[in-house]
Amino acid sequence: MRVLLLLSFVLSLLVSCKSQQKGDALTENEGIEEITEDELLTGKVLGNRKKKIQYVAVKLVVDENTCMKAYTDEDGLYDFLVNPSKLNENSYFEFVYKGYVKKQVPYSEIAKNGTVRLSTKGDVVTTTDYRLFYEAVRSCKDEL
Repeated sequence: MRVLLLLSFVLSLLVSCKSQQKGDALTENEGIEEITEDELLTGKVLGNRKKKIQYVAVKLVVDENTCMKAYTDEDGLYDFLVNPSKLNENSYFEFVYKGYVKKQVPYSEIAKNGTVRLSTKGDVVTTTDYRLFYEAVRSCKDEL
């Protein structure tokens, strides 16, 4: 009787381990983007004389329907939690701050070097335009 009980216990243990392994395996319907992990993309925004700029509105345009937002902190730093498989060659960043020229940078450039320098030479953003952009990016996602 003990042997039969021990045998049934071992058999049930093996069956439960096998079913758990099948649940962990990828099915044919799962794509590569589902197993790609999110990455933290960080960067810095500098102005004149390499001054760190806080409150810069940063918008990551993934495609025509999707965007993400961030704002720089007191050290001029920003970050995004992104899934690289959802970005494409047309994805880009927009940096907007009053008194500086609006800057667009391709995602591929930011991925290599996260530091961006804003310029005061050219058509600078007014305080009103900055506030409008700052509020507009609030509709973008925090994570992708």
